[in-house]
Amino acid sequence: MSRPGFVLSVDAQTPPLVVFQGEKVLLERLPFETSVLYPPDALPGIPSLDAAIEHALDAPVDSEPLGVLLARGSRVTIVFEDLSQPITSRTAPDVRQRVIEHVLERAAAAGVDDVELIAATGLRRRLTAHDLQRVLGERVYASFAPDHVRSHDAEDEALVSVGELADGTPIEVNGRVASSDLVISVRLATAVGNEGAAAVATKLIGARTARARGAFAARGGAGTDRAGSTARDPFDDLVDSIGERARVFTVDVTLTPEPTGPASAFLSKREREWSITDRALSAGLQAATRILPKRARVGLAQVSGVGYGVTSVVAGRPSSVHPLTEAFLAQQQVGQFDNPADVALFGIPNPGSIGSSLNPVTAAALGLGQIFNGQAAEPVVRAGGTAIFYHPLTPWFHPLYDPAYIDFFAEVLSRGTDPAAISTDFEEKFAADPWYRHVYQTSYANHALHPFHAWYSAAPAIEHLGEVIFVGGDHESTRRLGFKSATTLTDALEMASDSVGLHPSITYVHGAPVSISEVS
Repeated sequence: MSRPGFVLSVDAQTPPLVVFQGEKVLLERLPFETSVLYPPDALPGIPSLDAAIEHALDAPVDSEPLGVLLARGSRVTIVFEDLSQPITSRTAPDVRQRVIEHVLERAAAAGVDDVELIAATGLRRRLTAHDLQRVLGERVYASFAPDHVRSHDAEDEALVSVGELADGTPIEVNGRVASSDLVISVRLATAVGNEGAAAVATKLIGARTARARGAFAARGGAGTDRAGSTARDPFDDLVDSIGERARVFTVDVTLTPEPTGPASAFLSKREREWSITDRALSAGLQAATRILPKRARVGLAQVSGVGYGVTSVVAGRPSSVHPLTEAFLAQQQVGQFDNPADVALFGIPNPGSIGSSLNPVTAAALGLGQIFNGQAAEPVVRAGGTAIFYHPLTPWFHPLYDPAYIDFFAEVLSRGTDPAAISTDFEEKFAADPWYRHVYQTSYANHALHPFHAWYSAAPAIEHLGEVIFVGGDHESTRRLGFKSATTLTDALEMASDSVGLHPSITYVHGAPVSISEVS
C-alpha cells in the first residue's frame, strides 16, 4: 500500500527540500510555516508486465478480446505515443514496445498482414529512425520500416474529413487511421486530466483542424474557466467520429510519477526520511549540476533514473478505459489541501525524454499549462495570487526542432503576449509559410503552429494569477514572456509583497510535475 499525500508545515526542524530547476537539483530552505504539499507515494509496480499486458488484451473492458477483433484480411493501424511521453527504461524494452509486440503476435496468429504503425505526433516533430527504434525496439522497427512505420503528418494530402465544426472547418484526421477496420491505441497515461483517448485522437488531426482547435483555446475555450464555464470543446466527440469509421481499441499503461533507480530514487522520498546514502547522493547530484557544463547536465538528467515503474495496464473501449485510468492515476498523484495560498512554488525539471534543454516558451508552457493548471484540480494558488517557478528560461532553441519557436519568441512575443491577439495577428502568417511546412514535413522541425498552442496552454494560468516570477530565470527571456525574474526565493517573495503582502500564505508543490493538487 502506498501512503497518501500530506501537507507539511515548515518549522525549525525541517531540512532543506528538493526543488528542480531545469537541469539542476536544488536544496532550498523555505520560509517558516510554508505548507509543503507532498503527493501520495507511487503505487507499487506490477510484478509481471507481460502477464498484465496479456490479461488486458484478452479480458478488456467493454470490448471483445483483441484476438477476436483481429480478422484475416482486415486493415489494422497501431498508433502509439511519441517522445512527448518518456522512454520508460534505459536498460530494458520500452513499455510501448512490449505492448505492441503482444499486439503483433495476436495479429500474426489471426492472419492479419495489413498492419501499419503510426506515432501520434500531432504538431510535434517527426521521429527520427533512432527515435522510432528507441520506442519500438530494433526488431519491430526493422520489420516495418521504412514503408509501414511513420510519424503522423498534419500537412498530409491524404487526410480524411470525418465531420466539420460549426464554422464549417472540416475535422480532418490521418487517412490511414480513418480507412482502417481496427485502430489500436497504445497510450502511456502519466497525468490526471490529460484527455484520455482524445489525447491520442487530437494528435492525429490535420493542421487546419488543429488551428481551429488552437483558436478555440486562445479565446478561452473549454476547461479554462475555473468559475464553472460550460463551454464545450468541439473536439470532445472526435474519438466517436473516428469510431464511426473504424473500431477503436485502446491500451492504457499508467506509470510511476518519477523515474526509479539507485541514483535517483531518493528524489521521490520525503527529505526527513533520507538515509545517509540518500544525503550523499543528493550532495553529489547537486555538485554535478553546479560544476558540469550545461550540455553535460542535460545528459546527467537523462541517465540519472533507470526507468519508470508500471502500475497498471487496462485495455478495451476508450470511453470505458479512460475513467478507470483516471481513477488509478488520482491515487498516486492527487494531494489535498485546505485553502488556496497567496503564493505557490513549483520546480520545473527538464524532461529527459526531450533530448535537450527546454526552450523558454516550452518551459513556461510546462510550468503554467501542466504543473499549475491541472484539469482535474483547483489551483493551489488563489485568484490574483503569485506563482513562483524555478527554471533558468535560457534563451536557447534547438536549431533543428525549433525554427518556428525562434521566430515566435523573437517576433510574436516582442509585440505582445495576449493569446487572442496572437492568434488573430500571427497564426495565418506562420501556418501559410512554405518554409515552415517544408522543414516540418522533410526534416524534424516542430510544426509552425506548435509554439502557438504551447502558449495557449499557459493562458488560463496567466489570467488567473496576479504575478508570475521565475527564480533563476534569464532576465531578457522572462521579460519577453511577460514575467519577472528573481535571483533567489527571498528576492521573489519581496517582489510579490506589493500584491500579496509581507506575510503571505505559501504552498510548495513538491515532487514531479505530473503531481496534481486538489482542494479538499
